[in-house]
Amino acid sequence: LHGSAAIQLYYGTLLNAAAMEVEMHVKRGGRPFRRALLVLLALSSGAVVLLGATALFMTRPFTEPRWQEAPPNPISIYLPAELQTGGTGRSPLPLVSPFHLETAPMARLLLINFEEDPDTVYHGFEPQFFDDAVHGRGLLVIGWRVDGRVDVFHDPALRIDPQTYGITGAGLHAMAERSFAGALFELGPAGAQVDISFRDLQDRLVHLLIHETDTRPRTPFGLLAPMGVAASDPPALPLVYVGGFSFVRRAGTEYRIEIDGRSHRNDFIPLILDGTPVYFLRYSAAPFIVTWNPDSAAHLRVLEPRPTGGAGGAGSAGSTTTLTAHAEGVQYDIVTNGTFHEIRQMSRREGNNEVVVEFTPAFPQLLALADGTDLAGQFRVTAHASLGVVRGSWRVVRKDQELHLEILPDGGWTPGPAPPMARILFRVVSMFQDWPKTYIWRGTIQLPAPDMPGGTAASSSLVEPFAFESGWQRIAQ
Repeated sequence: LHGSAAIQLYYGTLLNAAAMEVEMHVKRGGRPFRRALLVLLALSSGAVVLLGATALFMTRPFTEPRWQEAPPNPISIYLPAELQTGGTGRSPLPLVSPFHLETAPMARLLLINFEEDPDTVYHGFEPQFFDDAVHGRGLLVIGWRVDGRVDVFHDPALRIDPQTYGITGAGLHAMAERSFAGALFELGPAGAQVDISFRDLQDRLVHLLIHETDTRPRTPFGLLAPMGVAASDPPALPLVYVGGFSFVRRAGTEYRIEIDGRSHRNDFIPLILDGTPVYFLRYSAAPFIVTWNPDSAAHLRVLEPRPTGGAGGAGSAGSTTTLTAHAEGVQYDIVTNGTFHEIRQMSRREGNNEVVVEFTPAFPQLLALADGTDLAGQFRVTAHASLGVVRGSWRVVRKDQELHLEILPDGGWTPGPAPPMARILFRVVSMFQDWPKTYIWRGTIQLPAPDMPGGTAASSSLVEPFAFESGWQRIAQ
């Protein structure tokens, strides 16, 4: 039993015992005594009912707010058609994207916390296992330092980009090669089987051991890991999706966290999943790492839309044709709005995983916007249904020869299907749902100087790379 059923059974048992005691004393007492006890019993029953109602409320499923398509952008936001295509030697202004998605494959992930019993250097470790064409095959361990930064220890065979770990905590402290030839990191029917040893930067021996034996069925779930909550100067919006997520069970489990011969206690969590208490040791058999608009990829991409279907495709209301374009591994679904092209959604696939960013209304054709335009809309980011949804707002303003762009994930994260006790965790620990709200992305495009009436720039004067600056910031900690 778990969630509301366990709570009601527990307090129901206490109530029955109390009722038996009341009956014994009532038989021996008088009328005033019986009245007092009846009042006490009524109060106790009310408390049980209140606790049961609270449990039902806290374990209710999450519901994503309704996604409603906005009306298409008015044509009046754009420059007159003659300024778009008119004139000798003039071609239409191109469609550009200020956005990018990057994905990183990963086979397995384990999270170990001991912040309540920290080492002088570390308070957590995060083993990751890779087996793909991008990274190669091998093991990597992130050491979470007490100063907020991270150390990365990796198999020499792995191809690792140091910039990938700039998003973690206060940034990368050091990266070092280590041999993990004899390491064990497996996830199976009996849970986690882990035996990893390596030497840290001070040449101290680190030993991580987890041996689960409980083979009872598990109910894994998906979530968006709050990795971005610790970043002070984020180089991207980190969307670390962890599918097949489970906690290590206490029953029949042996674990060790040893640094330089000293054992450390794993942090405590009062959580019961699948009817059994668990440790605050958790793992994912299907992680999917996404970064949106990383600083390392901050430039405008010229898109070349190509038809993919007939009239009235999947675009916004009022659109006439659905088209697609591809740029650096990202697919863009584009709709027409009059003679203009707008981005309906962008997506990227990594193996069996796919992340999709939808815009409503469709994101406008930036270089064709008229001066004084101020547009706003909504977006949502989805992967698998079990991993929930991130929602937010976007805004575009053209002022003279500058375009100011803004992405704000102010809708936070709405979890997908999860066990009742996990729902309580997501509600009680607000960080899970709220951390995306603390991020904002801003971009500025400097348009070429106007060379014709109307305040627009001739397309012949648009020379790449466009003057573009962008980046993420934390607006709250």
